Amino acid sequence: MKHMKTVLILEHTEEVFDKLTCDVCGAESHWDENWGDKEHEKIMTTIQLEEEESFPSGGQSKLTQYHICPQCFKNHLVTWMESHREAKPTVTTSVW
Repeated sequence: MKHMKTVLILEHTEEVFDKLTCDVCGAESHWDENWGDKEHEKIMTTIQLEEEESFPSGGQSKLTQYHICPQCFKNHLVTWMESHREAKPTVTTSVW
């Protein structure tokens, strides 16, 4: 879950990013939306649905997200997905 806080900026208030917590277990990320423990790690997990309509006169979009820590992703989501019709993830790796 993305937590926002209201801050005073040049005599006006604005909602800014505060912290990120897992919607399943409540764990808090160490960095903005990165669940990695170390500075050189990048671990990002988000389950989202993006719906968009575009017309010549304008458009609209709606983004629905669940923020889930890597442990809950592996221990709960993967287990649940694989128990339903034996769904398997698409895994892509990179080396640089």
